[in-house]
Amino acid sequence: MDFTFGIITNGKNDVFIQQIIESIKIQNIPNYEIIIVGNTKIVGEYIISINFDETIKLNWITRKKNIIFEKAKYENIVIIHDYIILKSDWYIGFLKYGSEYKYLVTKIENNDGKRFRDYTIFPFGISEHVPNGALIPYGYEPNNNIKKLMYISGAYFIIKKDIAIKYPLDERLCWGQGEDVEYSQRLASNNIFITFNPHSSVKLLKQKDSCNWEYDISKDNLAYLEKLSESDMELILKKEIDHLKSYLRGFKIIL
Repeated sequence: MDFTFGIITNGKNDVFIQQIIESIKIQNIPNYEIIIVGNTKIVGEYIISINFDETIKLNWITRKKNIIFEKAKYENIVIIHDYIILKSDWYIGFLKYGSEYKYLVTKIENNDGKRFRDYTIFPFGISEHVPNGALIPYGYEPNNNIKKLMYISGAYFIIKKDIAIKYPLDERLCWGQGEDVEYSQRLASNNIFITFNPHSSVKLLKQKDSCNWEYDISKDNLAYLEKLSESDMELILKKEIDHLKSYLRGFKIIL
C-alpha cells in the first residue's frame, strides 16, 4: 500500500513535525510522500513543503487539507495535525487490514495513553438517544444505520483520493467550526461510511482534554440503536445536522 501523509501546521510546531516524520520513516513503507502545508522549515527526502498565507483566514484548515487532497500522489491519503505520531504497528496494521475502504480511522491514544475520540458517534443534539458515552467499543461492528451518526475527528483520518477529490472539505469552515462533523455528515448522506482499522494506532504528542462523552457506549444503548428503523435513524441524523447548523449560525455561517 502506498501513502500520502498530509501534515497541516501553522509554522510553529517543527519539533513535533520532525517526530511525526521519523515515525513515518520507521514504518518502512516502500512508496510514500509527506506533504506539509504551512510555513515549516523542514526539508528532506520524500517531503514536499507548501507555504500558506495564514492571514487570509484564521485557522483555515479546510483549505490546507484540500490542498493535500489535490497534490497527493498516492490513493491513500493520511491527514495528520502537527501533534500526532504513528505508532510502530501502523503500517503493518494496514497491511493486515487491507485497502478496501473509503475513509477510516485507526486507534488514537491521548498523550496519557487513554483512548482519544477515534471511532465515535457524534453525540450532540441526540442526548436522549445516546445519554451516556459515545465511543464505539473496540471489537463491535456498527451497521450502516448507526454509522450515519458517526464522525471522524479532523485531527487524523485516512481517505481515498478519489473520495477526497469528489467531496472536498467545506472551505467556508475553519478550525473549531465543526468542519469534521460537517464532512462526516455529508459523506454519510452520500452513503460513504466511516470504517475502522483496529490493527493500527497513532498517539498524540500533547495531552488533549477529553469530552464528558469519551467512553464506550453501553450495550443497552447499542442494542437500542440497532433496533431503530432507517427512517428513525434519518430523523436522529437530522437532529445532529440541525445542531451543527445552529452552532454555525453563531459564526454567521449558513449551511
